[in-house]
Amino acid sequence: MSKKIEKDEAHFEKHMHDGHRGRLLATVNETGLFYLSQVQILEFILFYIFPRGDVNPIAHRLLAKFNCISAVMEAPFEALVKVKGMGEASAKKLQSLLSIFDIYNIDKINSSASVANFGIFLDNIEMLLRNKNEECCYIFAVMPNGNINYGRLFSKGDAGKVDFEVTEISSYISTYKVKSLIFVHNHPGGSCFPSLHDMETNERLKHFLKFCGVHLYDSIIIGKNGIFSCETNSIRREFGRKPCKLDNLTDYQKVMLQTTEEE
Repeated sequence: MSKKIEKDEAHFEKHMHDGHRGRLLATVNETGLFYLSQVQILEFILFYIFPRGDVNPIAHRLLAKFNCISAVMEAPFEALVKVKGMGEASAKKLQSLLSIFDIYNIDKINSSASVANFGIFLDNIEMLLRNKNEECCYIFAVMPNGNINYGRLFSKGDAGKVDFEVTEISSYISTYKVKSLIFVHNHPGGSCFPSLHDMETNERLKHFLKFCGVHLYDSIIIGKNGIFSCETNSIRREFGRKPCKLDNLTDYQKVMLQTTEEE
């Protein structure tokens, strides 16, 4: 094959793919993502990772390996780079997209949540943490006017390993001059009721904040069954479960903790 023919074919292929991108973008703008196939949706996502070229084969390979879009988005870096067409840079870019969604939810809290409309705060932390597959801890400041601000990811790791660092909390307090804090973390796949480690950590946190002249407004835990408030020792919101008619909340906690351990 002559170099001219090869060049012409490469030029045709490039513009064919550019046309495909334009058509897919037009479809998304007209009908939205929900009417597209899984491959098309993933292609559209990959447009942000690969500014040029045909991403359809990569989308097919990613779905073949991880089965669904959510699994692709949450896939470990080591697994992503093994997929043909996904280099280290593209794998890092793909992983960063979920962080953008987290920033969106944090910003919604910073711009609209307060202790007076705590439900909005719960809405956004539910979106932020309910489906995370690793344990994450966030810190929020309660301002004198009651607004909830300055949300920040504090730590993350395997279940049961999230803890607080004195120096980081001290830095946060001095930076934002806060007098009241909310801590939020999740139990991936587990009950929202506090573990023994959670309760011990919460007590140490209270003592430390009291020493700093700061009030712990609440510690919130998000689990598969709901959102738990350590301050009120109660479930603030239940997920997909009918009200439980046990005599007291302590019994409820014991049942849920036992169920979680058995699973």
